[in-house]
Amino acid sequence: MKTKGRRSALPVLAALALALAARVPSAMAEAAEERMTQGKLAADLGDPRAAEQLFANVAADAAVPATARAEALVRLGVVQRSLGKTEASAAAFQKAMHSPARDADLTRLLTLAIAGVAPDRMRWASQWSNVRLASRPGVANGQLSIVWPGPGPKGVREAFPATERVTFDLEDVPLIFFLHHLMTAWRPDDKTCPTCKWPGGRIPPGFEHWPESYQPPAAVQRLAYVVHAGVQGFRGEDINDPRTARVTVKVSDMPWNELFENVLASNGLGFVLEKDLLFIARVEDLGAFERIRGRAYGGPTISLNFLCGQLPVVFGLFRDVTDLWIVPDPNLVGSVTLVIAERPAMQVLDLVLVANDLVATPVEARDAKPGTTGLRIRRRIDVKGDAIDLTTLMR
Repeated sequence: MKTKGRRSALPVLAALALALAARVPSAMAEAAEERMTQGKLAADLGDPRAAEQLFANVAADAAVPATARAEALVRLGVVQRSLGKTEASAAAFQKAMHSPARDADLTRLLTLAIAGVAPDRMRWASQWSNVRLASRPGVANGQLSIVWPGPGPKGVREAFPATERVTFDLEDVPLIFFLHHLMTAWRPDDKTCPTCKWPGGRIPPGFEHWPESYQPPAAVQRLAYVVHAGVQGFRGEDINDPRTARVTVKVSDMPWNELFENVLASNGLGFVLEKDLLFIARVEDLGAFERIRGRAYGGPTISLNFLCGQLPVVFGLFRDVTDLWIVPDPNLVGSVTLVIAERPAMQVLDLVLVANDLVATPVEARDAKPGTTGLRIRRRIDVKGDAIDLTTLMR
């Protein structure tokens, strides 16, 4: 009976051992998660040294899942950077980048930690695996930068030597809205432009934490600018459409021009700066500006501030200002984002056309005053060489 009793206990002991073995990884994972949570809390409460120790422990624990160790490395790099441990921070970021567990989410966390920006999930899905780390040119203490896929913008920091420090915490907001707010001064009491609502609505979700005290650098405020409609991501009218290009911005005390460069580069954007006129577009659309570069315009001047202004409304405004008979094709859709102060109306109209890949062609001005010029607004792709040169109008 005793022998039988000992034998019958063996399966029970084996089952208990298996159950305990199964619980060990789970217990380790729970312990790692607890240390990670404690590290985040310490960082949030302003205790970077405690956070550093907790994140370092998780990152060095071979029993912890690789994904958790990689995340801990990124958070360790952020904390060490705040402590002035630049080389150690760079080493932690590099280890995270080369982790076999690095995926789209971990890479996004890494880019937000270093560059402070990340594009929307649709763009990110095809981009994240091609993101790289590099040492900053001319910096000897190990600081890193994100190298984004594609050609990207050229000469941003030389063209915009604005190094004023900025702080933003915005999650997945429309890219065009962010660019407009970043570039446009907040002037609620400006009486010189009754039609300008500075800087535009902050109604879309995500802008609740926009810092109302923010003002762009003085040199940026002096610029006129237009954003190509392709930046929006599609040609519809609804800015909340899921196809709309979006951006996440999480920076603290970052130089303005560095942030601007990262926003452009992460979204495949570039720019043309001609004197005090800035044109922002996807890199593949920058050539559109060459159609009007260096042109001289006459006629009355106009000031406009449009944030995703719909084309029918915009063309109606030009009819009122210029007395031109402007007839857009009925199938045209798109929007206009620009800030212009006291520029010839024909130049601004040309900028609107270029920003939407449109041209003006002659049309009979029906029901208009005798001698009125008629302009038909059409997609450039549909026109065969009969576009009107707007510099010849309103001399």
